[in-house]
Amino acid sequence: MVARTNEVCRDRPAVWLGATTHAIRLGADGLVIGPLFRRGGTQPLSKLGDAFESDCSPIEIAGRLVREYWGGYFAAGLDPDRGGIWALSEPSGLLPVYRATTRTHALLATEVGLLVDAGLKWPAIAWAALADHMRYPELRQAQTCLTGVHQLAPGYLVRTARDAGSPLSIWRPDTFMPRGRLPDFAESVAALRSCAVETIGAWARLNGPVAVAASGGVDSSFICAALAHAKQPFGCVTLATADPSGDESTFVTALGQHLGVEVVTAAYDAGLVDITRPASSGLPRPNRRTFLQALDVALDQARSELGATTVFDGNGGDNLFCYLHSAAPVVDCLSIRGPWPAFSTMHDMCAVTGCDLAAMGRATWRRYKRGASRKPWAADLRLLAADLQSAGTVEPLTPWLCAQVGAHRGKIDHLALILQAQNHIHGLGGTGGPRFSPLMSQPLLELCLTLPTWLWCQGGINRAIARAAFASDLPPSILRRTSKAGPDSMIRQIFARNRGKVRDLLLGGSLAAEGVLDRHAVAAAMATDTLSKDAIVYRLLDLVEAENWVRSWLR
Repeated sequence: MVARTNEVCRDRPAVWLGATTHAIRLGADGLVIGPLFRRGGTQPLSKLGDAFESDCSPIEIAGRLVREYWGGYFAAGLDPDRGGIWALSEPSGLLPVYRATTRTHALLATEVGLLVDAGLKWPAIAWAALADHMRYPELRQAQTCLTGVHQLAPGYLVRTARDAGSPLSIWRPDTFMPRGRLPDFAESVAALRSCAVETIGAWARLNGPVAVAASGGVDSSFICAALAHAKQPFGCVTLATADPSGDESTFVTALGQHLGVEVVTAAYDAGLVDITRPASSGLPRPNRRTFLQALDVALDQARSELGATTVFDGNGGDNLFCYLHSAAPVVDCLSIRGPWPAFSTMHDMCAVTGCDLAAMGRATWRRYKRGASRKPWAADLRLLAADLQSAGTVEPLTPWLCAQVGAHRGKIDHLALILQAQNHIHGLGGTGGPRFSPLMSQPLLELCLTLPTWLWCQGGINRAIARAAFASDLPPSILRRTSKAGPDSMIRQIFARNRGKVRDLLLGGSLAAEGVLDRHAVAAAMATDTLSKDAIVYRLLDLVEAENWVRSWLR
């Protein structure tokens, strides 16, 4: 290990670690960087000892890591077979790892700024990749929006030698598809509760004390109950808009009283948002939203008030807990269990989606005939130039939609939901303050994939297994909720008070100059009534975030 990043690029492999970075020796020539837990354990490991033999190949080492351990890490070591180094980014993606190549070196880092510190030329904007990002803002891709900077696919082994070939899949979702004797609802509930207490409790022991960003909804309440069972100290913080449409404090106060924890209520303040500054500063993509500036400040102040070190959020919960709005669970149940159980699931999905039995029946038949849906991602072309160039084939960072799911065809939809969360979860490091999204941890991810889709809607309510996991620990008012409020009024206020600046940024900025935007469509959209429910306001602010992100990287 060397002391400074500018010493990394010497004539031999070297590593630079921050003073507080977790690192464990991995055999004679490797390191695990980031927190690592043994399966079934809740204490972060400080050493591996002789757990990995000196003659293990990189493939063997990577395989054992994903089978026997979990955490928020990446592993790397000298590659005795090919030369150079090998690296593995763990399956959950909670510690993003970026790769770049100079004339003489391959560089791997957890932040793009570290790549620059270590010798990478200041990266230029990859305009075609940025255009693809704006077309598919919910899809994380391997190519970032900076030239020459790629993200390592979670669960894949990468080798840096010139003849190393393509990355090798070490962790595959196929391994965790439902098969054999399927668990019933009660077994699934017990398994999820046990896994959540162990996993979320382990993160709290590492990062705590914790403040939970609580919305009074299922996902953040699930985290609170898991922490209470794990006997980890925490408090709750909830943010409220000035009008009742975005005020969840009544539900969160009830949650805090029920669990016996302190609750801090903070107000969204549109005045904290600088419309000319990106919330995605320092990131290789403009994947955060501008209004999160206000959220970041308020959460950090509340975290300090509670004496916490980290804010846990429920981001990704809808996705992990299989919140589907389709006939996929019905078709799965029909294919596996037969018509009578499927008829019950059909009623459940009618209740979840609000559609009638006839419409659900037609959707089930169409989907049953069509088979597994592996259709391309739907593009969002609003306000973009018609002749926009693409960087090539648009592929997810993790190609999980090619998984072999057998008769459980709805698991493709479940995997697609999880992929959609990758741009919105808070991993280790990054931006937005000390925030973390523990629901996407590898043990929870694997367990939720093993549970049949129809169990998640049992009883006609979404995320049914997650609700039932801590039903005895949460207020009935929260368990019954199927929707919640949000900061919509604050976001529209941000647009209304900055309409002129938004117009100037978009019509006179780099995106327009590079031909990314349809100037006429943007000009027309600027006249939208902020009192309406027109979602074009969100699109305009996302484009502003992209514009400000571009300016932050221009030199």
